[in-house]
Amino acid sequence: MLRLSHRWAWPALVLLGCTAARAEDDLWLVRGGRAQATIVRGAEDRFAAERLGRWLADASGARVRGVPADPDAARLPGGGCAVLLGSAASNPWVRKIGQEHGLELGAKGLTDQGYVATRLRHDGRDVLLLAGGGPDGTRHAVVDLIHWHLDRQGRGVRLGPLDTRSVPCLRYRWFWTWDHRMDWGGAGAAGAVMGGGGTYKKRPGAFLADYKRCVDFMADHKFNGLIIWGFLRDTHGGVEAAQELCRYATERGVRILPGVGTSGYAGYYFEGKHRFNAATWLAEHPELRSIGPGGKPRNAPCPSKKANQQWLDRGAEWLLKNFQVGGVNLEMGDFFVCYCDDCKKARVAIPSDEPDHYKDMASSHQVTLSTMRRLAPEAWLSYATYTGYTAEMARRRPQFAAMIPQDAICQWTLTGMARRWPDDVRPPTAHNLGYLHWCNRSTHTEDDFYLDRVREICRNAAAAGFEGLDTYGELSDERPNAEIFYLAWEAFLWDPDMTVEQFAERRLTRLYGGPEPAKTLLKIIPLVRTAKDRADPERCAKALGLAAAARAASSPDGHARWDRMMDYLKRHQRAAAEAAEKRRRQEAAARAGQKVPVATVKASDEDPQRGWTAAKAVDGNVEEPAGYWLTRRTSPKEAWLELALAQPGRIDRVAIFHQLDPRHYRSLDYTVSVRVDGRWKPVVAVRDNRQSGWVAHEFDEVTTDAVRLQITRSAYDARMGVGEIELRLAEAG
Repeated sequence: MLRLSHRWAWPALVLLGCTAARAEDDLWLVRGGRAQATIVRGAEDRFAAERLGRWLADASGARVRGVPADPDAARLPGGGCAVLLGSAASNPWVRKIGQEHGLELGAKGLTDQGYVATRLRHDGRDVLLLAGGGPDGTRHAVVDLIHWHLDRQGRGVRLGPLDTRSVPCLRYRWFWTWDHRMDWGGAGAAGAVMGGGGTYKKRPGAFLADYKRCVDFMADHKFNGLIIWGFLRDTHGGVEAAQELCRYATERGVRILPGVGTSGYAGYYFEGKHRFNAATWLAEHPELRSIGPGGKPRNAPCPSKKANQQWLDRGAEWLLKNFQVGGVNLEMGDFFVCYCDDCKKARVAIPSDEPDHYKDMASSHQVTLSTMRRLAPEAWLSYATYTGYTAEMARRRPQFAAMIPQDAICQWTLTGMARRWPDDVRPPTAHNLGYLHWCNRSTHTEDDFYLDRVREICRNAAAAGFEGLDTYGELSDERPNAEIFYLAWEAFLWDPDMTVEQFAERRLTRLYGGPEPAKTLLKIIPLVRTAKDRADPERCAKALGLAAAARAASSPDGHARWDRMMDYLKRHQRAAAEAAEKRRRQEAAARAGQKVPVATVKASDEDPQRGWTAAKAVDGNVEEPAGYWLTRRTSPKEAWLELALAQPGRIDRVAIFHQLDPRHYRSLDYTVSVRVDGRWKPVVAVRDNRQSGWVAHEFDEVTTDAVRLQITRSAYDARMGVGEIELRLAEAG
C-alpha cells in the first residue's frame, strides 16, 4: 500500500517541529509476523489500545502486547518500540515523555478531541506517541494512524516519518438517521419513506446489526454523534436493544442522541404501548391532544399544556437514567402547530411576528431542555428549527432564541442555504449546528456525489461560527458515492481549508490505489454527480471508460473499490439506456399525429427573472429546467396556462411533458379544458399523477379555438408548471 505523508496546516494539523531526535527510517511495529512493539495505554484508553491491537493482528497475524501504564515503573515496559496511548491525564508515560521533549499535550490546547502523533526516542528506544487531549483524541489518533499512516508489507506493518498535531475545526460531527431506513447490512429491506415516521419492516436483529456497523464506521472516521429517530420500538427490541447499542457506542466514543418528538413524532418511545409513547399517553388523556387548523384533535401532545410538559420531564428523567445516551435531538416540526385556545394565548404573549411553529417550539422546548440540562450537565442537547436563518434574524434576534436555554444547540436546516449562502451573516443563537438533506433515499439523492459541496458548506459553516454539521448516515459505506461522501465530511469538518485536490491526495490515493487513479476519480465524479447527469448514457459511458483505465493503473489495494465503482457506473449506464429508450417510445406515442399550431400563450403567473415564462411551454425545448414554464415561488393554490389557436381547429389529444426529476414541481392534480363556442369544456382530469416525461391524454375529437391547462397540486407546492404542452390531431387512418 502506498504511504501518505500528512504535513497539513491550519487548523487541524500542524508540524510539531524538531522537538526531539526522530528516526527518518521506517519504524516496524510488526516484522515477518513477529511483534516489534508494546502498546502502553492509559487507564481510560482500553478501547483505543484494543482497536490498534486488533488491526495489527488482522494485518499481520501477530499479537502485539498491550499493557496498562504503571505510574511507579522506572522504565517503559516490554521491548521494541513503545506505543504510548492516552492523554497527559490518563497515561503517566505520555505526560513524562511529553514533558521531556517539550510537547504541549494539555487538553486546553488539544481540546478533548485533538491529538499529537509523533515518533520519539527515549532511553534508547523508539517511541510512538499517540497523545489525545482526552479519550476521544486518543481514539482519533489511533484511527488516523491506522487509516492514513501505517503500511502493510507482507506479514509486517511499518510506519514512516510522523510528526503531527491535529485539532478539529468543528466540534460536532454527527449522522442523522431514521431506524427504518438504515441500510448498513442488517437483514431485510430498508424503507424509503419521505419525511418522518415509517414502519420498521426489517428483521428485529437488523436494528443492532445496522447501527453497530454504522457506529464502527463513525468511530473509525471521527464522527461523534448519532441521531436516531425511532430509537425505541417494540419491533426491533425496545429497551434492551437500545441499551445494548448505547453501551456499544459509548465504548467507541460515539454519542447516541435519540430523536425525541415533543409534539409530533411520538415522544420518547416511538412505537409500542409504553408510558412515554405519545399515543399511549394521549389515549389515557385525550383532553391533552393538540388541535389541528380545522379544529379537530390530533394524536400529538399540545405543547402548552402543563401536564404534557410534566410528562416530557418525566420521560427525560426515565431516558437519561436508563440509557447511556450522550444527549438528545428534539423536534416539534413546522407542521404540528397547535390551534387550541391555550396555544393561541401562549403565542399572542410572545411579542414577535416569527412563525407559529417557532413559538410553539419555544414554549415546549424551554421547559424540556431546562429539565434535561439539570439531569445531564454534559449532554449534547439539540433542537431543530426546520429552517435556515436569515439576515433579518441577525439584525433582530427571534424571540424563540431568547426563550430556549442558551446552552442548547440550535440545529438549522442548511439544505436550501447551501445553494445561496448568506455571506457575513451569522446565526442568532449561541450554539449552532447545521443539517443537510444529502445522500439519502428519502430525498432521492442516494446515488449522488457531494464532494465539492461538502467542502463548501464546511468552509461556510466554519466561517459563520457553527460548531458542527450533521447529515444523513443511513447508507452503507459499501456504496462508493456514500463512502466518499462520509470521508469528505470527515476531512472537511476537521479541516475546512483542505482543498479537494488535497483530499484526493491524502485520502483517495490510499483507497483507490495511487495518486493518478485518485486524480481520475475527480474527473469521474462531475460526470455522474446528479441523477440528471447519470440519465445521460454518454456521460455514464465516459465515466466507465475512465474507471476501467484507472483500475488498470491502480495498485492491487485499490482494485476492490474500483470494482465497486465500475459496478455502480454500469448499473447507471444500463438504467440510463433503458430510460432513454423508454422515453423515446413514450415521446413517439405521445406526439404521434399532426401538431396543431398555437398562436398565443398566456399564464396565471410566470417567472421571467429565471427564464420560466409561459412561452417556454410551447417552444419545443424540454431541457430541465431551462425549457420549462414555472410560476414564481409563491406556493400558489392553482396555476393555469392558456393556449389560443389562430382560428378554430380540430384536436383529439393533448401531450404534456412533466418534470423528470421527482424533486421538482411535477403536476400531480390537473385538468385540461377546451373552449367551444365561448364556453370551457373539461376533457381531461388527472389525480395523483405518477407519470414523468411525455404523457398523452386522448379524448373525442373536438373543434376549439383555445385550450387551458389548470394545475391544482404539484409535487412541491412552492411552484407549479410543466415542461411542454402540445395540441395534436390523430392522422386519418
